[in-house]
Amino acid sequence: MTAKKKDGAGRGDVPQKSSFQRHPALYIFSVVILVIIVVTFVGAPAVSNAAARGTLSFGRYGTTDIAYQPGNYFARQYDVIAQSLRDTGEGANLELQLRLAWREAFNRTVLHTAILEVALGSGVAVTENRIDELLAQSPQFQENGRFSPSLYSRLSAQEQSSLRRFYRETQVFDQFISDVIEGGRLSSAETAFIEEMARPRRSVRIVRFPFSEYPESELIAFARENASIFTTLDLEVVTLSTENEAEQIREQAAEGGPFSDLARTYSRDVYADQGGSVGRVMAYELERLLQEPADLDSLLALEAGHISPILEVVGGWAFYRAVTPAQPLDLEAEESVATIREYVEVYEQGLVQDFARSRAESFASAARAGFDAAAEAEGKEVVETAPFSINYGNEPIFARLQSSDIPDLADAAFQERFFEIAFGLRGDEPGEPVVLRDSVIVMQLGESEEAELDSLEFVGTFYPFLKQQYVSEGVESAFVDREQLEDNFSQAFSRYVLGNG
Repeated sequence: MTAKKKDGAGRGDVPQKSSFQRHPALYIFSVVILVIIVVTFVGAPAVSNAAARGTLSFGRYGTTDIAYQPGNYFARQYDVIAQSLRDTGEGANLELQLRLAWREAFNRTVLHTAILEVALGSGVAVTENRIDELLAQSPQFQENGRFSPSLYSRLSAQEQSSLRRFYRETQVFDQFISDVIEGGRLSSAETAFIEEMARPRRSVRIVRFPFSEYPESELIAFARENASIFTTLDLEVVTLSTENEAEQIREQAAEGGPFSDLARTYSRDVYADQGGSVGRVMAYELERLLQEPADLDSLLALEAGHISPILEVVGGWAFYRAVTPAQPLDLEAEESVATIREYVEVYEQGLVQDFARSRAESFASAARAGFDAAAEAEGKEVVETAPFSINYGNEPIFARLQSSDIPDLADAAFQERFFEIAFGLRGDEPGEPVVLRDSVIVMQLGESEEAELDSLEFVGTFYPFLKQQYVSEGVESAFVDREQLEDNFSQAFSRYVLGNG
């Protein structure tokens, strides 16, 4: 990766490094935006006119204004983005272009401010001699290859002060970032170790036991044992913020006040606009709204037209009216089985996992005498993966674990136990069952191989960039305290750039 555009601080007037080397955090922070947006200088006159009235504040970080002012860091960031992208792309929405560019300049300034705060608090300083050196190297003050005091003197005292401040802050920022990144300096031994991690590869043959195969008979047996939660209710409800309010409105309902009118007038839930009608609902759905699960019994016992006591629910206090008596679920109906399965897979997943694991353990025991024969006896397909490395997290640097035939196999890449079993397989012996997101699998060794030389060379070349990216991405999260950030970007952009208000 080679970056040849100007320094991310907006200084074409200092010795050049790639933007990734000089500002890796900012590069990672903004690279996506920089490759997709088009920015021109349209809109600058409006900003200039507004700037004439004073500094344009877009927010604060701690006690520091995140502000646009001609010549300051924010302004230079915007100019650099605009200059870099002015000739790329066509036909994009101008307002969107401007918003993205200004937002990126704002984000960079927030990061810049946060790191300066930490750096200056740590005692990082820049001498005046160093500032003089940078000014002397600046192309804008060069004449016949030498620094021209007369060109520098043409700047006003305010402009000179602003420029010196800019160089001082940028030097502090660069030094601090350099120290942070250098702290993660890569050694040749580390690179060699990563290359060795990529060397062994193997494929595995898999038999899968999906949770969706939990049998209907088990579902119906569970529903019979837990009949109350699979009861259907048809209810109306009024929900209030306080118990006292709920008592007052319930009295009106008990005296014959039209329930639907009371719901529309007083209720504070999503059913108010439909006269309080909840419709048909399963008891287990109601149970999760009630602060006291035992209150479900009072709702199940309601006769048609009767009103419940005041019950504490999520978000307030409520009373219900039964439209019809509670009805037990018809366990013979196909849609009922689907309802029970949905409940069990979400709320009783342990039952499903235990069942699938038990089947997988029985299969693994039988598979010791022959993996394919055991799979055939179970009516199961054997799926073989492509060769993969010990790639915890499915990082792009190594051969990835994946299979279109096993959708949840990618989850295994985040399980140490999976890799321990997969790379511990020997001969034809099956491994222990592994629980994935939606299934339990049993593995047998497929093929073992070593990565080709060009693949290892790729790992050795790419790993330093990958590591630097991780370090860089961590800078922003490590140093920007979101609680200190007052983000007024949207309002300021609308006012200063678009001229609205």
